[in-house]
Amino acid sequence: MRAVWTLALLPLRQAWVAALLLLLMLAGAIALALAGGKALYGGAMLAASALWFAWLLAGVTLKGLARKETMLLPDFHRALAGAAALWALLFWLLPCALTSLHWGLPVGWLALAVGALAIAWAVLTTSGSRSGFLIWVLIIGARFIPQPFWLSIEPALHNPLLPLAALLLAALMLRMTWQRLFPIGDPPLPDSPLLASEPMRRGNNTTSNVPRGKLMQRLNGWSEHGASALLQREAARYHATSTPGRQRAMLRALLLPHEQPRGWLVRWLLWGAFVAVYALALGHSAQIGMIAGYATFFAMSGLNVVGTGMPRLQPSLVELYFTLAPDTRAAFKAQLVDSFLGVLPGAILSAFVFTGLAALLIAPHALVSILATTAILAPPLALATLALYLSLPFNVILRSVVTGITIFGQMGTIWLGYALLERFGPLWGGAPVLVITWSFAIGAWSAARKHWIDSPLSFDPPRAKAGA
Repeated sequence: MRAVWTLALLPLRQAWVAALLLLLMLAGAIALALAGGKALYGGAMLAASALWFAWLLAGVTLKGLARKETMLLPDFHRALAGAAALWALLFWLLPCALTSLHWGLPVGWLALAVGALAIAWAVLTTSGSRSGFLIWVLIIGARFIPQPFWLSIEPALHNPLLPLAALLLAALMLRMTWQRLFPIGDPPLPDSPLLASEPMRRGNNTTSNVPRGKLMQRLNGWSEHGASALLQREAARYHATSTPGRQRAMLRALLLPHEQPRGWLVRWLLWGAFVAVYALALGHSAQIGMIAGYATFFAMSGLNVVGTGMPRLQPSLVELYFTLAPDTRAAFKAQLVDSFLGVLPGAILSAFVFTGLAALLIAPHALVSILATTAILAPPLALATLALYLSLPFNVILRSVVTGITIFGQMGTIWLGYALLERFGPLWGGAPVLVITWSFAIGAWSAARKHWIDSPLSFDPPRAKAGA
């Protein structure tokens, strides 16, 4: 029984900040429900959102447990089934029973079916399956179905057996997710260097570093070809004339291979799909400033590669250190940190692409205002974000807090900037925003650069967690 409780509490222990937010949402839902009246429906919606959020946490934890080592634990499947039963009782069956007591058995029966589909969707999405994204496409596509079609299928939607079909579909989705996370049989052997490359074999091999989809393989190969060509050109220019500027250009091409036009295009294609789905899902019910803030978050997400990637790259910097032969370690770190500025052009251009795409999809009349806001805010926002990611602490909790503050700061800055420009115009609204954002960005970058240069130089890999 101890193993069951350990697994049941694992999602809350692994993400205690999210668990605290979940408890606050449930407390707010209970308070609204006790208030009665119209607030009761708001409490029900808040409780439904909190419960779906809880199952997202459970799905993330389940994906983390999907390892070969866990399958060797004694009675692992039995303990996991017990933990799943506890979660189903508390976060599915009990809310449905309360719904039945208040609104009647038919509503409770429908809540049982809808809840099962929501749970299956949450677990499927967090398992890394592309089917979770396809469900968003179906939801968005339903908005464009003509009204006569819904009228024609209305009798089927009121069929009393429809919730039973939803339960069967949810069971099928959960079974597919389980087979994906815990496949039967031994995992495939890694590719042998003596075997000739076979695209079909490599695409199905989960131990290969090659992307699984054919389209992703082609896009990845196309981007890497551009990165290799850029590195060869910059290296040839540097060896021809060893100037500091050409040395920085070569370092940027070496350390940031995806920061080149082909890498940008691949990023715009992939992330642009998420921005389009989000914009179409909200439609005209949301403010364009909020959509632009969300699009900016996607554009700036690539800047985090500096904060998360450099610790893993430290062992590989030894050869680069002896090749450059700097006078001091501080000079070497200064060369590295200045090369990080190479991520800014891609982030700024991505902000223009994503915010412009969102405006074209839901508010074409606001395209000029959105692009003007992006032109004013994206450069200082990118520099400030890079500085914050460069100074991320090693503590996991503090890193999560700083990252969360950075994300909401990005979205809020774009939203408020757009509101100020709309209210006061580009002169009176843009000038204060420019002064404030650039002052903060330059100060943050100067402090982060000095702190990073003054910190000790280490070529050791990041320390693994205890028990990892």
